[in-house]
Amino acid sequence: MSSPSPHATASDEQPPRVVRNDWSSLRPPALGEWRPTRSVSVVIPAYNCQESLNNTLASLSCQTYPDELLEVVVVDDNSEPPLELPKISPANCRVVRVADHSTGWGRANALHVGATNSTGEIIHWLDADMVVFPEHVEAQVRWHHVSDEAVTLGYKRFVNTGRTTPEEVVDRCAANTIDQLFPYEDTEPHDYVEKLIDDTDQLRGGDHLNFRAHVGATAALTRALYEETGGLATELRLGEDTEFGYRLAQAGAVFIPEPLARSWHMGPSNMMTRGPALRRYNHPFLADLMAQPRYLRPAANRAWAVPLVTAVVPADGGFELVRTCVDRLLASDQTDLRVLLVADWAAVTDERRSVLQDPLLDRRLLAVTYRSEPRVQLVQDAPPTAYPSPFLLRVPARYGVEVDTVRRLLKVADEWQVGLVRLLPAGAKSPDQAIALWRTSALSRALRVRRPGEALERAVAEVAGERWVSGEDLGVVDLALLSEAQLVSPKPRLLYRPGKRAKKGAAVDETIPVGGIRSLAAATGFVTRRYASGAARQVQRRLARRPDSGS
Repeated sequence: MSSPSPHATASDEQPPRVVRNDWSSLRPPALGEWRPTRSVSVVIPAYNCQESLNNTLASLSCQTYPDELLEVVVVDDNSEPPLELPKISPANCRVVRVADHSTGWGRANALHVGATNSTGEIIHWLDADMVVFPEHVEAQVRWHHVSDEAVTLGYKRFVNTGRTTPEEVVDRCAANTIDQLFPYEDTEPHDYVEKLIDDTDQLRGGDHLNFRAHVGATAALTRALYEETGGLATELRLGEDTEFGYRLAQAGAVFIPEPLARSWHMGPSNMMTRGPALRRYNHPFLADLMAQPRYLRPAANRAWAVPLVTAVVPADGGFELVRTCVDRLLASDQTDLRVLLVADWAAVTDERRSVLQDPLLDRRLLAVTYRSEPRVQLVQDAPPTAYPSPFLLRVPARYGVEVDTVRRLLKVADEWQVGLVRLLPAGAKSPDQAIALWRTSALSRALRVRRPGEALERAVAEVAGERWVSGEDLGVVDLALLSEAQLVSPKPRLLYRPGKRAKKGAAVDETIPVGGIRSLAAATGFVTRRYASGAARQVQRRLARRPDSGS
């Protein structure tokens, strides 16, 4: 390890921007040909597993990563008898007792205790029934020397039969034969995860569901990213890795599988032996906290802790106009939606006033209208992102959506996997007047990597792409052009059947890529032509209906 690390030599340079999850632009150093500079904490949650832990620690004592940069923290989740460090252990290794730091229990809680009681710049999770190859830690954390957004995933083979000892582990590591510790043909891969990785070009060509690969016993990320996401959900007893992976995705993480980080997993996984029972248990917990994958939430019209879409509406118009805008959103056929109504609600106090001449009357009426509506929150300021919701929808109060507008915007975003979809209504002259659907993962990354003075939408377009759609195609109404009598809330509906507008064709699919390729002027021209052609078609239909039209 003679040459300096990229992290050390290029600290003043901005790392390359990763587009979606295509990590190909990152250039990690080759194993054994660099000098690491970042400290690593290997955190091992453990419960009543002294024998298997002994083998795990023996393998960690043989790592190629420098001892002075590596600490191992065993988190004893109240084992009886308490776990002890064996004779063969890494140079910097200690046991942390959960009971000394938390009243909780379970893997998620233990991992969080380990994270908060360790010091490394990089946190490397590892289970206590693993035997890792000597380059396991180095192979993963080299990626974190070139990207703070990397979440690396190690590989493992499940050992169904066979045992080993710490002495044998150390001897085989020294002889470079640890890969022969067990007959390869008698072990199994992590089928589900490896299939997902292989089917998506090592996750480079995957979509917003790449986080599903964040399961199992070995992964690493920066401490900064761990803290930014709020850490593990310590109340979860199972499925915590999937839920945390979901939030990492919303934070703009880049998931990188590392096949050189090899290991043996002693015994099958819980999913292999108790899959149906685990899925039955996990489903309700994950469905409430994860808006994706969508199959988790088959029931319509139900509210969840984390909505799919967080819509932000500024309450800067009259009562009737803002109410109509919000109620149209609530009447969407995409019901997995929450509305944040933004205004200075603190100014709405209850001192004596002229009730009908109140200068804050419209705001007061809005507060009363939605104070009991669970899908509307009155907030002082608009949030920068919708984290952990996957989408942030910004809707100027003057625009009213059709029943299927939100759903079709989401379809465009997922079909093209873009970070921003902007809908330009009729009469809008600038992007500031557009309805904007921001993908939270792209927005989170853009906020982190954008350069001084760089427009946020341009940064999002560079890391995930952008599309424009026409307001005519998606049925957006300019409420400011309606009379007060026309500003009414949608009637309750039991069943929605697409009308003639939705059946006209796939006009919504005609979108324009913007961001470094096409200018806003081109997009505006496209939308203007759409409106012009639509108006021409209406004139032609009216002429065709006239008695003297010849038809």
